[in-house]
Amino acid sequence: MDRTTKLFRSEINFIAGAAKVSQIPNLIRPEIAFIGKSNVGKSSLINCLCNRHGLARVSHTPGRTSQINFFAVGEVFTLVDLPGYGFANVPLRVKEQWNHLVSTYLTTRVNLKLINLLIDARRGIKPHDEEIAKLLISHKKKFQIIFTKADKVSSRAESTLSGQNFLESLGYLCNVIYTSSRSKEGAKELQYSMAESIK
Repeated sequence: MDRTTKLFRSEINFIAGAAKVSQIPNLIRPEIAFIGKSNVGKSSLINCLCNRHGLARVSHTPGRTSQINFFAVGEVFTLVDLPGYGFANVPLRVKEQWNHLVSTYLTTRVNLKLINLLIDARRGIKPHDEEIAKLLISHKKKFQIIFTKADKVSSRAESTLSGQNFLESLGYLCNVIYTSSRSKEGAKELQYSMAESIK
């Protein structure tokens, strides 16, 4: 069993949840974050990567997760599950609070080593995704594009091209990984990329 496989089979514990900037815990281990639209399949992918069924809450109601959740992966790094964006049926005031929380975390967190920007392979890159990518680039944050639900598309040419064109337009090069929580496609590749980012 190699180092990466052992890492994702180690004990994983919930550390804290932050619904406000003031609640974000002061941690010292490297962090890897996941962000994407509310219905992109983020929780399912996190559970798949960590070999846990209920680590990240899977909801059929988009936007239900309203806080940043921190999980300790062994004693090596912290996995950070950010609130989904784009579809939450909540008051504008609450959305603005979420936006402030997420943007503050993404742009100021010193030990944030990698952000996984999740995109639904069936939908391609949308304006909300572009905004997040531009925010990360402007603050020199390392990220990679993770296409989810790859098992539900017959052809990946369109989403691949849109991803390449978008990254080229921004002058940014990064990994692009196709994943499926159902078939576990791309899980190993994503695990290795995460492990590599915290060496």
